[in-house]
Amino acid sequence: MKINSPKLKNVIEKDFIKCYQDEEISEGIFHFENQKPMQIKEITLDSCIFEKCDFNSITLKDVDCVDVIFEGCDLSNQVFDKKLLSRVQFKDCKMVGTSFIGTSFKDVEWINCNTKYLNFAEAKMENVRMEDSLFSESSFLETKLKNIEFNNVNFNRTEFIHTKLKDIDFSKCEIATTIFDESSLKGMIIDYSQCPYLIGMLGIKIKD
Repeated sequence: MKINSPKLKNVIEKDFIKCYQDEEISEGIFHFENQKPMQIKEITLDSCIFEKCDFNSITLKDVDCVDVIFEGCDLSNQVFDKKLLSRVQFKDCKMVGTSFIGTSFKDVEWINCNTKYLNFAEAKMENVRMEDSLFSESSFLETKLKNIEFNNVNFNRTEFIHTKLKDIDFSKCEIATTIFDESSLKGMIIDYSQCPYLIGMLGIKIKD
C-alpha cells in the first residue's frame, strides 16, 4: 500500500518556543525536553520534524498536523480530538493514553511505537499503516477505516466495536484477547492459527 510521506523542504533547526510566539511552527527541526509547563493551542504544525522531544510538560490543544515527523518523542496523554493529521509519521514514539476521538487521518504511519490506551472513537482513517507497535487496550469504536495496513501489531485487549473490518488483514497481528463485535468481524482477514480464539469468542465449539 502506498502512503504519501510528509513533504519536507527547506527545514532547518529552530527554537520551538520562539516559533510558537511568532505563531508559525513550520519548516523546522525541533529538539527539546524538560520544558516549563505551557499550552500550545489553535495552530497547525506544518512541515516539521520533532526529534526526541518530550511533550509531557506541553499541552497541545486544537492542533492540526500536516507534513510532520515525530521521531523518538513522548506524546502521552495528548489530545488530538476532532483534528486533522495528514502525511504524519510517528517513529519510535511513546503515546500512552493519547486521544484521537473524531480525528481525521490521511497518510499516517506508526512505526515501532508504544501506543497503549489510545482512543480512536469515531475517527476516520484513510491510508494508514501500523507496524511493529503496541496498540493494546485501545479503542476503535465506530471508527471508519479505509486502506489500512497492520503489520506485527499487538492488539491485546483492544476493542473493535461497530467498526467495519472487511478486507483488513490481521494475520500478522496479536489478537488473542482482542474484543470484536459480530458486525465488525465480517470479512476481516486472519491466519489459520487465529481461528480458535475467534471461534471461541463467538461461542462456537470445535468437536475433537
